[in-house]
Amino acid sequence: MVAVLVHEVPHEIGDFAILVKSGYSRRKAMYIQLVTAAGALSGCVLTLLTVDASLSDAAAASAILPFTAGGFIYIATVSVLPELLENSSLWQTTKEMAALLLGVILMYLIAAFE
Repeated sequence: MVAVLVHEVPHEIGDFAILVKSGYSRRKAMYIQLVTAAGALSGCVLTLLTVDASLSDAAAASAILPFTAGGFIYIATVSVLPELLENSSLWQTTKEMAALLLGVILMYLIAAFE
């Protein structure tokens, strides 16, 4: 529970900052954050209500993980990465790409040794 809180608070603050920087008013950015949080919560509740109790945790994870990973990779490569690379030097671009690859490698290692 603490790990989720430690992850989500900076994540939501970062999302809010990106929205404000993109031209949204603070009020509109907070509203958008609320809507996305409600969507995530409703998706979680829907999943918990529809998961077949006979499925093991491993089977459920193997069915959901590819969609989740694909969604995050899509968001990173289509919307976040081009903005990061827009006004970056070659050295900064190299560091950002290395950080992205390191994140993917770490996720793979955590999944492999879990």
